[in-house]
Amino acid sequence: MDQSIPLTTPDAASTSRPNIWTALALAVTLVVFPVMWCAGFIGPYVVDIYRGSRAHWWYFWLLALAFHWVPFGLVWLALAKSREPWTSIGVDWGWFRRWWWVFAGILAALGAAAFIMPGAHYPDGLPEIGRSSPRFMIPLSTPERLFVILVAITAGVTEEVLFRGFSITRLARVLGSPWLALPITVVSFLFIHGTPRSVEMLMIYTVAGLAFGVPFLLMKCRRLEVLILIHFLIDAGLVLAD
Repeated sequence: MDQSIPLTTPDAASTSRPNIWTALALAVTLVVFPVMWCAGFIGPYVVDIYRGSRAHWWYFWLLALAFHWVPFGLVWLALAKSREPWTSIGVDWGWFRRWWWVFAGILAALGAAAFIMPGAHYPDGLPEIGRSSPRFMIPLSTPERLFVILVAITAGVTEEVLFRGFSITRLARVLGSPWLALPITVVSFLFIHGTPRSVEMLMIYTVAGLAFGVPFLLMKCRRLEVLILIHFLIDAGLVLAD
């Protein structure tokens, strides 16, 4: 049974003023997180001890994981302090348990691809790709491709919870409509991917924010787990990258 809490219930209306924990989670998600990312705290403001080394790839993605899980932890704390279930932001974690065999098959296929792709793409050996290359973020070796699966899971879970489930439902309590909350979350979602360096980048992440946000609203702020799965599958495509 779908136990999501509609935004129009008395319970939701009575909490139109967010408590300190909810306000903190919203501020970190929508403002602090994007500002720190765009300001370069994931790179230029940290001593570059890995210049010219592939170790910088690991440094980048490990720090990216931390940047995602910290605000996610604040959302968990905000829900716990408010005594609200995860279904109040539209996600039913039991859905993943019920379909575990499907997800196990997907993970097994991705794991196999992580071992196959390096040899298929680079039969003469892995190329040298420095951090200045536009292809720096792609994984090359099998360990990197396996790690990208974890990165994809992280992005799918945290970004959908942060920028769709939590932010839209909680801002809607203040603004009165989830549709008014949507553009705020789209802007923050854009900037957590970095300062737009081109019109193409601006369009890609704006469209992505709308492509995930609008269906969430059309599903009455429920079934976030479906968006998590789709987001994961898109990002997991890096395992196949050349």
